[in-house]
Amino acid sequence: MINIARFLTLVSISLIVLLPVTTAQDLDQPGEPPAALGVPMTLDRIDELVRRIDADAIRNGNSWQINYRDMPIYVIGDDNADRIRIMSPVTNAAILSEGQLLRLMQANFESALDARYAIAQGTLWGAFIHPLSILGEREFFSGMGQTMSLVVTYGTTFSSGALTFTGGDYYDEDENPDEPDVFGDIMEKGEQI
Repeated sequence: MINIARFLTLVSISLIVLLPVTTAQDLDQPGEPPAALGVPMTLDRIDELVRRIDADAIRNGNSWQINYRDMPIYVIGDDNADRIRIMSPVTNAAILSEGQLLRLMQANFESALDARYAIAQGTLWGAFIHPLSILGEREFFSGMGQTMSLVVTYGTTFSSGALTFTGGDYYDEDENPDEPDVFGDIMEKGEQI
């Protein structure tokens, strides 16, 4: 049984800790994207951002297929639903044990941050979903980096590469420090002009 008082305390602490970080990332960065200035993000702007990661990305209307470090990444935008989805396949969902599914849910709580593990069409995915019109350039690259990091760290730290909430069930600071910093690579690539 969940102790409600403990749960509310954890939620309150996470809001206090994470809120300033989000505000700093979203609003205080130089060269902030149009969304921060009140200009909605568009699919054509997404195309420009995608090409910073993969100049050979394949666009088909409102979707893109990117190949980065031999990882397939799909970006799907929808103006009508005002959503952007960045996703990459991780593994066959049918092979996941009950223990592995539990670990994925723990990761979604403490180490996945804005990207999440999700299951659809028999596949385990790393996925980032966000409103399109208010998406900032930095948020786009953060979502891309976090999604890719979830793929790379599956089976080890299950980390988006950004922040970790230490109030969960599984946090281990020294779990696997030698993993590649995909999140950092994407953020750096995104900031290049």
